[in-house]
Amino acid sequence: MKKVALWAIPRAVGSAFERVFFEREDTTVAHELFMPCHYYSESRVNSRYDGIVEPAPENEYEYVKKSIGQLPERPILFLKEIAFHMKGIVEVDFWSGFTHTFIIRDPRVSIPSLHRLMPDASFEETGFLGIKEMFDMATEVYGQPPVVVNGDEFRRNPKETLRVYCELVGVPFHDTTEWTEGKVLPEWQRWEGWHDEVLTSSRVFAPPVREQAELPRHVEQMIEDALPYYLEINRHAISV
Repeated sequence: MKKVALWAIPRAVGSAFERVFFEREDTTVAHELFMPCHYYSESRVNSRYDGIVEPAPENEYEYVKKSIGQLPERPILFLKEIAFHMKGIVEVDFWSGFTHTFIIRDPRVSIPSLHRLMPDASFEETGFLGIKEMFDMATEVYGQPPVVVNGDEFRRNPKETLRVYCELVGVPFHDTTEWTEGKVLPEWQRWEGWHDEVLTSSRVFAPPVREQAELPRHVEQMIEDALPYYLEINRHAISV
């Protein structure tokens, strides 16, 4: 089995990129399996849901890790995860069998989008610290060449970007950038509002032109703090 991990930041078009793999008959898609470890487990490192969601065994890291082995066996396992969900739990040995890839987006776009859905998001929840840590693990610990997708470039050139990505990770290219509406992962419906476009669209489409809204000062500061991480990783992005 070829195991591919796509490490993402929130609002990076990661679900749309995941969607094209969901169309493939040779691929099992695993969507953000480790999110409950980060937010809901006994050993959670984020307090957002303290007092709201009680810990349960199925939210613990060891349980989730073992559940990967119970997924349907197909030639390709495509695991998409928000990188910061791995804070405090990533095991270098466990992930050594994966080809690690990344999807990122300009924080001047991703962070305002995150702010609209989660106004109290912390800098950690913008995802840039977490994706840099996973990027360093893949390139420095495993010595893998960087495979990076820019979310907006993917939306502008979906077929061409996907073709190069498949070549880089060593899987056959299938043009799955258009699909029939209605086929969805249940996990996309877990957080209302977060996956609306991928739930209702039938193809990858170009990013809309967004008006620049005035942002709170702390959000502007998060954008400024995120830019160096973005620029460092994005220089490796696939260009078509």
